[in-house]
Amino acid sequence: MGDLRAALKRRQLEAQFFWSYGKQRARADWYLRKCKSVGAQATMLGRPTVDATDMEVGDHFKVWSTHKRTLVTGWGKLRIGDRVFLNNGVFLACCKEITIGNDVAIANEVYITDSDSHGVEGRPVREEPVRIGNGAWIGARAIILPGVTIGNRALVAAGAVVTKDVPDESVVGGNPAKIIRQLVYPPGVTRAWYDDPNMFVHPVFADPEA
Repeated sequence: MGDLRAALKRRQLEAQFFWSYGKQRARADWYLRKCKSVGAQATMLGRPTVDATDMEVGDHFKVWSTHKRTLVTGWGKLRIGDRVFLNNGVFLACCKEITIGNDVAIANEVYITDSDSHGVEGRPVREEPVRIGNGAWIGARAIILPGVTIGNRALVAAGAVVTKDVPDESVVGGNPAKIIRQLVYPPGVTRAWYDDPNMFVHPVFADPEA
């Protein structure tokens, strides 16, 4: 009897998971319908605004937009790699060019723009490309300003205002952001944020004998 109950419980979990996953896939299909290209298995939770007109995204693109709306907008060249995650309330405005590499995590309420929107002291508007390297992690409420390149496996601390390039494998923080220290990764780690693939295993896929 116990085995039967366990099997039924597992089937229930499987049904709940695939129903939820299917809805997230369907939302992604809808909200990314105007993109030039979309990779495999994009998912979306909530109701983001995605109206960028020159946007391409890779495989396993994930967006959350629940209590804070996520906005991806602009007419510039926006290229997003594989396994990129945008958390709640991200503001991403591309007027010239923004490139985001693979395995990048962008935390809640991060602000990324490649344009100052308005000129100062009669000067023209500054628009310069932004590049975020593979495996980077952008902390909550950080601000990434025009012309910045963030290196591979770099970590931008929460609330940082990034006005200059960030070297590979370093932590920056503050306003304006400055290098705090270099990061030293164990062999095989490909990203600044937690790298254990088992950390996010749903019970549906867990080994019942483990």
